[in-house]
Amino acid sequence: MTDSDFAHKEPVVRRKIPMSDASRYSVLDEPLFRVTLETGEERGLTLPEVLVQLSSGDVASFVALQFHQRQAWHCFLVQLATLALARDGRHDLNLTSDQWRALLVSLAEGSEDCWCLLVEDVARPAFLQPPVPEGSLKAAHYKADLTTPDELDMLVTSKNHDIKMKRITSPRIEHWIYALVTLQTMDGFLGQGNYGISRMNGGFGNRPLVELCPSLSWGGRFRRDVEVLLTARARLAEEFSYDLEGIALLWLQPWDGSRAAALPLERCDPLFIEICRRIRFVQSGGALRCLRANSRGPRVAVREGADGAIGDPWTPIDKKAGKALTVGERGFTYRLLQEILFSGNYVRPPALEATEAESDGALATATTLVRGQGVTGGWHRRVVPVPASVIRLFGSPTEREKLAARAKLQVDLASEVQKKVLTVALFALMKAGSEGNVDWAKLNRWAAAYDAEVDDVFFDDLWASVPLAGDEASVRWKRRILGFARTQLNHAIRSTPLPSVRRYRAISAAESSFSRTAAGILKNEEPTGNYRKEEE
Repeated sequence: MTDSDFAHKEPVVRRKIPMSDASRYSVLDEPLFRVTLETGEERGLTLPEVLVQLSSGDVASFVALQFHQRQAWHCFLVQLATLALARDGRHDLNLTSDQWRALLVSLAEGSEDCWCLLVEDVARPAFLQPPVPEGSLKAAHYKADLTTPDELDMLVTSKNHDIKMKRITSPRIEHWIYALVTLQTMDGFLGQGNYGISRMNGGFGNRPLVELCPSLSWGGRFRRDVEVLLTARARLAEEFSYDLEGIALLWLQPWDGSRAAALPLERCDPLFIEICRRIRFVQSGGALRCLRANSRGPRVAVREGADGAIGDPWTPIDKKAGKALTVGERGFTYRLLQEILFSGNYVRPPALEATEAESDGALATATTLVRGQGVTGGWHRRVVPVPASVIRLFGSPTEREKLAARAKLQVDLASEVQKKVLTVALFALMKAGSEGNVDWAKLNRWAAAYDAEVDDVFFDDLWASVPLAGDEASVRWKRRILGFARTQLNHAIRSTPLPSVRRYRAISAAESSFSRTAAGILKNEEPTGNYRKEEE
């Protein structure tokens, strides 16, 4: 289909359900989203206008969007745009705001109310809020207990420190929308009656995003991911038994919270936008208030043992366990990320496959908000530049296997130096310098600092080793990481309190241990200043 064909074709609206007078805050028609354009201009946009500006690459930032909400908002916009285009048989993103609006209404089966944050008639859907089949909020046991968007958000803080609670005391509508999108598409289990999304491994898991992208710009990532998902949608449907004509927007369906009301995956579109909580907004005293009701089961019924492995376009799947990746509190360490990228132990999601857009180089981006049982384990984001020479290797299974083997060797050598060289030398230092027990907390601190230094250079060194022979690459890496180990031992020698009568014996024991074990790592190489570098 050509652009000229599109210009004469209007999207087909299946069923016209106009917006009622008691519906307010329409994302289709009101400029609720403040964005900063690449020109520096700040402008309020409707949702269709946001899609236009993203498609043209003009959005620099969303003014009210918080860091931990960016992943949810990006995924929501990409899924929404892909669904709207795919359901109408289109692949061209160069549309007008009117055309985007028509596609969104068509996607919602003609409903305009479902794009309004506030709909007084609870029998009708509101934005990310399902209809209430009980007939009233009182009958459905909705409670008005949220007065600020950050109370609605999925972010759980144990103390009122870094991110204050109830801090958005005069919220705009966009604050509520970003919090709502983040909650409904990213949250997990939070106590009885509060079930999580289907796209994560267990109630206390998280929904990681791992992808390649040509740039970190909002528009660049948006266009690239929409094109990837348009291509991958049919394959996901076949692999996970989805319905390409199934339910796309889960908030259009009535939900009474019962287990029997859970929607089977096979009735859904592979890119369905889910909701996990029963939410409803009301107007009270001129202010917006959010009401919640518990549910007796999750919104989506997945087969037992799926554990989040249901085809999320951004989430790697652990092949051995058959589960979606759950990231721990340490985040995307070099060990984890190299395993995802190269090892073959994970099924790479569609967003992580290289495309023509990355032929000149790419950025491997990994993001997630780590959750726990009533706590938040931190918002983690890592960006690794991948040069074009390496991107080309991604398309060859043989070359990728070679790179995976080298990455695994680097990881193993880094662990070996940490355990057999640095830790042993630190133990010798502390044991010889005291009559008591070794302070393992201090020892582990220096070991962690070594690991952080390795993390900083791991991928840059891996890319630089690509043109080198295996032995040469191995020697260079050994010398690099032994230098890091030497640096941490020097720190320990200078900062560890040692009795004067034992000081030189302790230092000698540590130095002897380090030299002996480092020589074992290098084997037949003569020790050089490369790994005996002192701190200036």
